[in-house]
Amino acid sequence: MSVQYWKTIKTWLMPGMNVKRWILLTMFGLGLLGLSVLVLVDFTILGVIKRWIIDNIMIDFFGKNRLYTPDWLSVLLGSAVLFIAFFSIIYGIRKLLNSVITSLLPQREKAIADIVKEYRFKKQMLNIVVIGGGTGIYPYLQALKELPFSVTAVVTVADSGGSSGLLREEYGILAPGDIRRALIALSDKKTTQMEKLFNYRFKEGSLKTHSLGNLMITAMTEMTGDFSESIYQLSRVLDVRGRVIPFTLDSLNLCAEYEDGSVVVGEANIHKPGKKIRRIFFDPPYCKPLIRVVEELDKADVILLGPGSLYTSVLPCLIITPVADIIYNSTALKIYNSNLMTEVGETDQYAASDHLRGLFDNVGMNIVDYVMINDGPIKPEVLEYYSKYNAVPVQCDADQIKKMGVTPLAYDLVDDSENLIRHSPEKVRQALSDIFNKAKYVRKTVFPL
Repeated sequence: MSVQYWKTIKTWLMPGMNVKRWILLTMFGLGLLGLSVLVLVDFTILGVIKRWIIDNIMIDFFGKNRLYTPDWLSVLLGSAVLFIAFFSIIYGIRKLLNSVITSLLPQREKAIADIVKEYRFKKQMLNIVVIGGGTGIYPYLQALKELPFSVTAVVTVADSGGSSGLLREEYGILAPGDIRRALIALSDKKTTQMEKLFNYRFKEGSLKTHSLGNLMITAMTEMTGDFSESIYQLSRVLDVRGRVIPFTLDSLNLCAEYEDGSVVVGEANIHKPGKKIRRIFFDPPYCKPLIRVVEELDKADVILLGPGSLYTSVLPCLIITPVADIIYNSTALKIYNSNLMTEVGETDQYAASDHLRGLFDNVGMNIVDYVMINDGPIKPEVLEYYSKYNAVPVQCDADQIKKMGVTPLAYDLVDDSENLIRHSPEKVRQALSDIFNKAKYVRKTVFPL
């Protein structure tokens, strides 16, 4: 054996490693297991060994004439030894694994059995792809993180305002803001303090308006020389459960054409004219999705679109060829998650069917089979606050939705506990669990609900 081997053994046996006692307990249990088997089972070929054990070790409990015909006392005592053996082995191995894994994953939030189960059965998990951006998909990613699924977030990077817009202009990177939110939502290390730190925006100086998370993505991009690689590296740092990928690596300007024929350039400017949007498009018009987006959509069992700003968060990921075609031809369960409230300058007075119509008109096909809509109550005082900004609840016009060949799924999804209307991760988790539990099939077919 090599010197390195003995060095490793010596390291394991060092004082304070908290493993020796459990190794000894496991070995003790294995010894008792052998002892109990020899006492309970009549192995003729091992008769000499068995007689020696009974004569010299257990003579006080077993008579010499009981070698081949153990009475009820021998069976009882042998069973007791067997029980102690199994307990010692299982408890010793459990404590040994716990000691090792705690050293490797000191901040783990799940039991060891759940960690092993997730790793061993990850290939059998449902593959769920969430498409969108902004604050909309944040609660959905939080909800899915707690369910036994393989989650991929395909996130828009067309933002041109605020910190993201400034970083795009100064460093030539893709907009990091929506990526930052998705990373936090799926992080296993997510705490209130960490979330506040990652979202913290500087209030003064040259860093004013920039969030720390956006700066970290920018710094990692400069270090790695690749935007997608920076996301991967930060995903490892944050212990992200799932994958966060941008829908493209091309630098694009999102544009909107309105009903009167006028055009505006830049995602941050689309809502400003306050006109009805006819379509959105990119400048330059020719771009390609990230190859991983295509791969994830191809193997998806569930595709969730939104929620989020229809024209500036959801549609930008879909109007790139061939994303909409892949979704249309997919046998996955395809759900559009409607917004809770209308958005000023973008979806004024839109009902749920209007959101669907805007979605279908821009991609050129009916790409979803179901739409999930909130039917839960919203506090009047919160609605009054939103009315100051001309935002109203998105109406669930189920009859119009059915006429479009889409099935409405109504659930109480709203969380207005902090005077801000958001999707509740807990309610979303319950709703998605209910939908999946009603499905007859889980792979490679449309889910009949």
